[in-house]
Amino acid sequence: MPDRLPLPDLPPECDGPLLAGFSGGLDSTVLLHRLAAEPALRARGLRAVHVHHGLQPQADAWAAHCLEVAAALGVPCEVRRVAPALDAGLGLEAAAREARYAALAAALPRGGVLATAHHQDDQAETFLLRALRASGPEGLGAMRPLRRFGGGWHWRPLLQLPRQALEAYARAHGLGWIDDPSNALAEAERNFLRLEVLPLLRRRWPHAAAALARSATLSAEADALLRADDAALLDQLAGDDGQVLPVEPLQALPAARRARLLRAWIRGLGLPPLPARGVERIERELLPARPDAGARFAWSGARVLRWRGLLHADVERAPLPAHWQAG
Repeated sequence: MPDRLPLPDLPPECDGPLLAGFSGGLDSTVLLHRLAAEPALRARGLRAVHVHHGLQPQADAWAAHCLEVAAALGVPCEVRRVAPALDAGLGLEAAAREARYAALAAALPRGGVLATAHHQDDQAETFLLRALRASGPEGLGAMRPLRRFGGGWHWRPLLQLPRQALEAYARAHGLGWIDDPSNALAEAERNFLRLEVLPLLRRRWPHAAAALARSATLSAEADALLRADDAALLDQLAGDDGQVLPVEPLQALPAARRARLLRAWIRGLGLPPLPARGVERIERELLPARPDAGARFAWSGARVLRWRGLLHADVERAPLPAHWQAG
């Protein structure tokens, strides 16, 4: 029934305050209305946050609209202004996304739960984008229903629902929402998939979005199993602090397993993800190097060194000044 969208239960450890990301569009308007209809979620301190990117002439009006809608629902709402780094080489879409999630993370209290309105069609788009970027199981797992985020959690309670169900809910409840004109432009990658590719797929396969979203779920399940195996093997091979890997047992692994283990090791140390060429460089230059060669690979402010039969990973350090002397 459109007047009652199902919400999955949160696990017991996700018991902190609930923060809803609220753009004012159809999806987030449905999400906030649905969350506000649950007394138990209100009792957790439900509130909303609208991220003001300032990228559209209507941005101030959109922020005012969100404040009005939230007030009508009796949900506290704040507006956070951001300035996307348009000169960082990320592109407009990615820069706005980074700024938005940084603002949401800053607004989320420790132990809190951020709820966003991603749905099944969004999941299908993400799966296609990751496939076109030649992702493995981790990337093809696309958006997870629940993940760690900032000092708390990121929850996507509508991820199993098609956008059509959200539209039916909005109309059944007489909800009003913002239509961002940029969503009608096919230049951005995700918009191109939404406006051009998925409609074409649905003409031949009406269930296309559901099937792609299901593939994302299966990929995420496979990735979870692989991660568990990676963690068990890292426990065996890594040192007490996890910052070294012995080269000899690493070389004894199949190449595909070794690549996963290297990425898992770097991820576990909190270093930037290895670039696509990173594993290849480590394989070609570090693993076969002489024990005393001091071979290294650096990327994004991090580095991996080979020294005395071990791989060491840490933050790249600036060279010492030429005049520096030990005391």
